[in-house]
Amino acid sequence: MHATPFPTPAGRGPWPEGVEEVLVEILLGFRTMLQLTFRQDVLATMGTSAKARGIQGDIREDYTPRPHVREILRAIRAFRDPWAALDALAEALEELARNDGARDWLELTRRVLNRGDELPSGELLTVIGELHAITAPARPARHLPEDIPGLRERDTAEMTLPAILDLLVNRIDDDPLGPLVAFLRSLGDNPEVARQHPLPALRRFLAAHADRAPAAAAAVPGERLIVQVRLDEEGPVHTGDTRYRLHVSYYRQPLTGGPFRRVGSHQDDQAFTRSELLRAGGARLVAWKELNLALRTPDPVRIEFLLPRSILGYTAELWSTGVTRRPLGEFHPVVVRQLERYCEPHLGLALWRQRWANLQTHGADSNEVLKRIEWPSLDRTSARGLLSWLAGRRSLACLGLTVPYEQLDPEVQYAVDNAMYYGGIPVLIWRRVSGDPDPLVAALSEHKSTRLAELPDVVHQYRQEVGGPDPDPEHTVTLLWDDPDCVDPDQDYSFPGIVG
Repeated sequence: MHATPFPTPAGRGPWPEGVEEVLVEILLGFRTMLQLTFRQDVLATMGTSAKARGIQGDIREDYTPRPHVREILRAIRAFRDPWAALDALAEALEELARNDGARDWLELTRRVLNRGDELPSGELLTVIGELHAITAPARPARHLPEDIPGLRERDTAEMTLPAILDLLVNRIDDDPLGPLVAFLRSLGDNPEVARQHPLPALRRFLAAHADRAPAAAAAVPGERLIVQVRLDEEGPVHTGDTRYRLHVSYYRQPLTGGPFRRVGSHQDDQAFTRSELLRAGGARLVAWKELNLALRTPDPVRIEFLLPRSILGYTAELWSTGVTRRPLGEFHPVVVRQLERYCEPHLGLALWRQRWANLQTHGADSNEVLKRIEWPSLDRTSARGLLSWLAGRRSLACLGLTVPYEQLDPEVQYAVDNAMYYGGIPVLIWRRVSGDPDPLVAALSEHKSTRLAELPDVVHQYRQEVGGPDPDPEHTVTLLWDDPDCVDPDQDYSFPGIVG
């Protein structure tokens, strides 16, 4: 633990070397900062503040944004109280650009400056400048160490990267730097981040303060094996003679989530009917040597069946594999995904990712967690308002169906599809018989989940308890689990440059 303060770094005027460049980029990140009239409004608002009264008279106007922003910062630096003038600038932007995401970065920068010698502000601000320049990864909160005092009470799942950094910088305890170093180390190891920029300032910062991160936080996260079993329709669906082509790809994904990487893939030359798949599909999975070897892993495994809408409720977890002839769903968590959604390139990701992040939010106990699943009663009339209903529930991540998907009225099924496509719903759950879901919820709550993110494992444990080769339909359940980071568009490209 460092007992002495960090030395004050040299710099221009009131702030450390390089901070002005960081401030320039952050200010130019405001969407309307490129407009001269907006910059004029900012200066006029600053000039009426008691903290920077009349400052606009010392600023030479420039139609070009970057030189004008530099001139504004020069005037702030030369002002009789630069810190008060910077506060006036931040307050003006809060008034005139309240909903602009760049405000989070500006507040973070001010926070670091205000902490003075409690943090290595010069180094940290250079890191902030690098991170501001990249596209932040999805769900940055997943990189937070588990053991930070006071953070479990905060809902960090939807926080932006600068908001999380601000939260860490603002902590007041005996070790303000340790959790920040642990978070930045995990963030820097994220492939989404690493492939964008080498981040030399971040690497130097982590090397200089490696001793400040808790040992547990420095551990390399484990991985999960994800096997995607894809069934593509061949032939007309309505005749009942539909055959399905089997394609298997398998991937590795960090246990903390995020993008996955392909390990291998196999495609069967033979097509199967739906009834044949239940018997032959499992045998095909163990027949491929490379996949068989990949499954012999100490890491967690999840099996994802990519199914057409017409068979979304297919009992894929009942495929039997290996010499034990036990159902696949008793060995591993087995989920389904809608193939049409998986393959559609035009669907927006923002709301999908936002709702997916909500799965990570901790609950008080398993009962409270499972109450986050909404079970709307849907008929033709209410289904038309489903998207509007979802719009008022931005934290909702899991929708329960009281009627199995394949048995829904076509208009209701269409509305449920829209809830996925346009409402961003990533998770659906239903029993394979219609009726009251309370018995299922009560059974799942016995497994003491702390987050909805644990639902595949909870359903897996439930299947082990009630399963067998021919389980009672009352006790069978479908879990649709659509991770937006686990989508491989290359599955659709049989040959370079050609859509399959």
